[in-house]
Amino acid sequence: MKTKYFFVLSLAIALTSCSENNGNTSNSGEVDLESAIENAESRRKADPNAKGGNKCLLDYQSKYDALVSEAEVLAATGFSKDVMETKNNNKLKNPEYHEFVYRFKNKRTGYVKALKREMEVPDVVALRAIAPMSLQSFQQTYRAITDEEMKVATDALNDVVDGNSDDARADAAMEKTREKNISKDQIKKTGGVLTDAFKEVSEGYRNVDGLGDAAVWNVVTNELTVLQNGVKFEIRTDISNDTEKNKSVAVELAKIILNKCK
Repeated sequence: MKTKYFFVLSLAIALTSCSENNGNTSNSGEVDLESAIENAESRRKADPNAKGGNKCLLDYQSKYDALVSEAEVLAATGFSKDVMETKNNNKLKNPEYHEFVYRFKNKRTGYVKALKREMEVPDVVALRAIAPMSLQSFQQTYRAITDEEMKVATDALNDVVDGNSDDARADAAMEKTREKNISKDQIKKTGGVLTDAFKEVSEGYRNVDGLGDAAVWNVVTNELTVLQNGVKFEIRTDISNDTEKNKSVAVELAKIILNKCK
C-alpha cells in the first residue's frame, strides 16, 4: 500500500469501528478505537532496519508493570501511594500497544484542550510502546511534519473520498464508511481535525541529549521516547502543568529503565 494512504486507511477504519459499535463501544462496552488503529497500523511495512538488539527491553513487552517499580515511581513523582491507582492495559494482541498506568488523584486543576476549559485532572505516569526500531526510522518518525507532507495527506484524503484514488485497500475502507452512512463531509471534516492535531503534536518534539542512542521529549503530549540498541520505549508523565517538571520526571524514570537494560 502506498504510504500516503496510510492515514486515510486509519481514519476510515476508526470511523467504521465507531459506527459499528454504536457510540464508539465494543460488545464488551469498552471503546474499540484503539483496536481499529492497531489494525490499520499493522498494515504498514515493517521497519527493515530494526535490529531489536536490546533483548532485555523486549522482554518487558509482556511485563510493563515490572519496567519501573511502584516505589521508584513514587520517589520520582513525590506522590503518595494513598491516592494512587494502577491499570494494566494489555488486551490488544500486539504487546507494542500495551501500557501500564500509574494514576494519582491529587485534585490538580489543568486545562483540557479538547473541552476548552480548566477542570480537575488526574496525574498520570504511563509506560508503553516497547518495540524494535532503527535509528533512521526513529529520526524519521519523531519530528515535525512538513507542510509538503501535510499537503500530501490532505490530497490523499480528498482523492479517496472523491473516488480518485488508485489504492484498492484505501478505497475499500472508504466504501465501508459509506455503507455506514458516514458522509463525505464528515470524513473530510474529521480528517482535517486529525491532520491538524498530528501536525501540532509533531511540532512538539525536542531532542534530549545524553539519553540512550536517541531521545525526544514532546511538549504537547508530555511523552518521552527513547531508543536504545535498536529498541524504543515511551514514558508519558502528565503530573504537572509545568512541562519541564513532567520532562524531568520522565528522564529520571528513563534512566532507571536504561540502567536495567543497557
